[in-house]
Amino acid sequence: MEYSLSVNHYICDEKTPFPRFAEMVQKAGIGSVGVTRAALFEMGVPALGQCLKDNGLGVSSLCSAGYFTGTQPETKAKFDDGEMIDIAAELGAATLTVISDGAGDPAQPFADAYALVETGLAKMAAQAEAKGVILGVEPIHPNHILARGCINTIAHALKIVEPHASARLLLDFNHSWWVPDFPDLLTRAPETVALIQMCNLKFKDGYAVGRETLSGGDLDMGQMIRELTAGGFQGPFEFELFPGDLRGRDIQTLISDYAKEFAESVAAV
Repeated sequence: MEYSLSVNHYICDEKTPFPRFAEMVQKAGIGSVGVTRAALFEMGVPALGQCLKDNGLGVSSLCSAGYFTGTQPETKAKFDDGEMIDIAAELGAATLTVISDGAGDPAQPFADAYALVETGLAKMAAQAEAKGVILGVEPIHPNHILARGCINTIAHALKIVEPHASARLLLDFNHSWWVPDFPDLLTRAPETVALIQMCNLKFKDGYAVGRETLSGGDLDMGQMIRELTAGGFQGPFEFELFPGDLRGRDIQTLISDYAKEFAESVAAV
């Protein structure tokens, strides 16, 4: 069975231009990338699309839209949700990442925050369906419930996407590794998941302290990958690290190693 692999542009700092990133992904034999707002700002949509075409790359995700509760107004600078849907359609993105946004600090009543998310998602979903775009709603770890995301569990995310034909889940290991029904969902209802963002985690004194490569962290990613693929889910599996996770390591090496480490995990099934 073949699996769809991808690498998110978030791995790059400001010194690494998007065309160089695209070349590194193509060199590693990986067929798609996660595109960020930073890439849109850097190149503009037409040039970005041409760069992807020149490197034979698809777009697994476009990050990001939503932010329905208004605690991060800067996230909608330049591109609002409607524009991000249009860009996702133009680039042929498999998924447009949707972040719920936090409950605020001080927090508004959680029921009010949830209502804002549901209302905002309904509006986005109608726009996305008209453009043939799939929305990937990403549950966020509860540590970030006030500042970044008030939708924290897979069960809650499933509940809010269920009414919408254009909405699925986008599951990030960094945020959902702890949820007991993560592997079961991929066996029971893989069609509800648009994309999985992959990383391992490092732990210190009982707390998760950062993202790591598949083989470099403290979770048994080989076992987890075997559980996730047991039900037939084929991806995309999108590798996501951030510049702060690199600690001086070479980006090309990390990208190439991701493809090898994923293949080794699957081969061990």
